[in-house]
Amino acid sequence: MKHTIGQTNNGVTLYVDLINSQAGVQIARQPYMLALLKELIGRTVITGKELQFDQDMGRPVGHESIVETTEADAIIYAQKLKDDVYTRFVKNAKPDQTQFVTLILQKDADDSYELIDTWIGRLSPPRPGSKYENAESKVYWATHAYVLDGEPVQSKSITKVCPY
Repeated sequence: MKHTIGQTNNGVTLYVDLINSQAGVQIARQPYMLALLKELIGRTVITGKELQFDQDMGRPVGHESIVETTEADAIIYAQKLKDDVYTRFVKNAKPDQTQFVTLILQKDADDSYELIDTWIGRLSPPRPGSKYENAESKVYWATHAYVLDGEPVQSKSITKVCPY
């Protein structure tokens, strides 16, 4: 189900697949993100095939679920529901307040953009083991983790041993 979010500052349409995308999952968990996204893209010029960026909204917009970790933190690894990639989670942390929203966009055949993923917080490298993994992934995720705060995970996948 394609849902039009709005137009960019340079007149390009941005839409999201609310059913079959990671962005749809994030929006379902935080519906107010649609208003933030519409505001953000309305003042943004977008060009290129694939874009990943974060934007400072100039005010607190929510809590960032990725935090820096230390040796003292309780870390586990698990697969999120409907995901085959392991995610690093921290059990004893609280999300930090943030002013940033991250977007991952892909241009489609009719020159509009699909919102592939979005979240409250700063842009981070892809998770190790994902098809988008890059040279920064393992280094970054060795010292950062998602706050385990009601995130649905596959219980059979939970481990304390790093799978990557």
